[in-house]
Amino acid sequence: MTSFEKVKNLKGTVRVPSDKSISHRSFMFLAMAKGQGRVIDPLLSADTKATMAAMHAVGVEFTETVNGFIVKSNGYKGFKEPTDVIDCMNSGTSARLLTGVFAPTNKYFVLTGDESLRKRPMDRVIDPLTAMGAKFVARDGNHLLPMTILPSVTKPVYMEATTKSAQVKSAVLLAGVQTEGITTYIEKAVTRNHTEIMLSALGAKVQTDGLKITIEGAADLRSMDIVVPGDFSSAAFFLGAALMFENSELMLENVGLNPTRSGMLQVLKEMGVKYEIDNERGGAEKLGDIFIQSQSIKGVTVEGDIIANMIDELPLVATLGLFADSPIIIKGAKELRVKESDRIETTLYNIKQLGAQVEEYEDGMKVYPMTEINDKAQLKSFGDHRIAMIAIMLAKRFGGDITVDDVKCVDVSFPTFMETFATLEQK
Repeated sequence: MTSFEKVKNLKGTVRVPSDKSISHRSFMFLAMAKGQGRVIDPLLSADTKATMAAMHAVGVEFTETVNGFIVKSNGYKGFKEPTDVIDCMNSGTSARLLTGVFAPTNKYFVLTGDESLRKRPMDRVIDPLTAMGAKFVARDGNHLLPMTILPSVTKPVYMEATTKSAQVKSAVLLAGVQTEGITTYIEKAVTRNHTEIMLSALGAKVQTDGLKITIEGAADLRSMDIVVPGDFSSAAFFLGAALMFENSELMLENVGLNPTRSGMLQVLKEMGVKYEIDNERGGAEKLGDIFIQSQSIKGVTVEGDIIANMIDELPLVATLGLFADSPIIIKGAKELRVKESDRIETTLYNIKQLGAQVEEYEDGMKVYPMTEINDKAQLKSFGDHRIAMIAIMLAKRFGGDITVDDVKCVDVSFPTFMETFATLEQK
């Protein structure tokens, strides 16, 4: 159990870690491309290292440089069959996207993960890939890891999504780019589009028309250099912190502003929050600097298509209900139940420990403004990096004898979170 000294406010400049989603894809997609490219400023966390190790296991070379890695590969057609089980650790992105990468290669793979990942559903990628002709054997009726990918030949499909998930979409597109013919995927709602942007940059023929995405298979992917912007999901914690800690002002530098990732900015506007974006730059993956100060917050209801564009930020947005003038309600977010933890249950557990009033729904939650605080609350991370970071911020905001049981798991996405936060603290 770790306790924290109360922090009055936060001031300063933050350069958040590089984007985890883009780092995963950079290592994976350059491994699929033939030739030599560079990943510049990637996030090196437990999750992204799992992706690198998986690609190394199929014969891809990674050479560390001052600001990233050189990736040398013979392309997806040259992947070697791994000699051992591939351990995706805690990374759902690794497990689900790699399923799409490996399924069409006509080789044998076994994927597993840690205790948490082995509880997360894999049928959401297994089912659409099976429709493409891929073959799998997984635990609990093709539902859970460990999972065996059997040698098979895939075929193109025309497919409508059954879930609002960028990971599922990516798995299908990654299989489609290797499969002769045209694969079409119809989304239920727009989800993060890093996969489409990056595959197109590598030479794949990808077309997007509203919710309809088509990709031409058997593509010759060419390697390139990829610069990874700052992770919006990591920046979100500091956007939230500026609103949690009174008299705070923060400048967040080099933040990725892809509109399919930064839905939280739209919700903040609905909450009456003012912020400034400066020095906007970049091409398809825009980035910029965000300035935000402490201010009052209005309660809102977050629902509809925007949910898919801010799924990782929803526990933080719900937590801001403690500091708003009226409740914050999240609806249509059942996906939170199958993240690193059940993020509806775990978010509300900690908020209830603090003494606040909440309501739990099957697909969301409602958090009422804080009226009194239990300064002896024992908060839990549940082994979930995002829940841990929120718990740490709450402990620092309220002080007293509030503790957090496990802070190590923040290493999954933000290994320097504690040190970065400490540089901003005014006590």
